[in-house]
Amino acid sequence: MAVYRETPCKYYMALGQCSKGREAKHNGYCQRCSKYVPRAKVRKINRKKQRIRELRRDDS
Repeated sequence: MAVYRETPCKYYMALGQCSKGREAKHNGYCQRCSKYVPRAKVRKINRKKQRIRELRRDDS
């Protein structure tokens, strides 16, 4: 299953509702909007790399 990795804009409220008055479709226009500001800087965890490190640590 794919992971949805896009961070919503802090001005995006719901489908069709943007506090900046733009067309609010997060998966389309909002990502290319000049007023786009991500809500939070979320660090993405590379789970594959994390699992490999755990396996190597267990083998040692």
